[in-house]
Amino acid sequence: MARKIEDIRLAFPFSDDCVELQKTIDKIMNEKSFYALKLNRTQMGLLDKRIKELNDFYAKKNCQIVLGNKKLEIVSDVATKYQEVDKTRIEAESKPQVTKRIYVGIGILLAGLSIILITNKK
Repeated sequence: MARKIEDIRLAFPFSDDCVELQKTIDKIMNEKSFYALKLNRTQMGLLDKRIKELNDFYAKKNCQIVLGNKKLEIVSDVATKYQEVDKTRIEAESKPQVTKRIYVGIGILLAGLSIILITNKK
């Protein structure tokens, strides 16, 4: 049974939340590909019309900017989390290296001092 545009509008409503609006558009795209496989051009045409309506509303609400900002926040949170983990890991790895370098430095200093003392005694 063919659906009317009103039924499609009820199934895929407008939303003020940009994330939900993007999900709705994605659902319509999935349904459109289903009807494309069934070769149902009338339903595809109605879904195209609804996609256009939702895309116009999406552009009017500046959802691309809003979603871009949300994605940047998520990436920033992940980067901050891994930055802290890396800092802890690097500090844990560098402490043994620092003590090793101190011991090598003290050894070289003592070797140099002993060479100087030996050459001064002669």
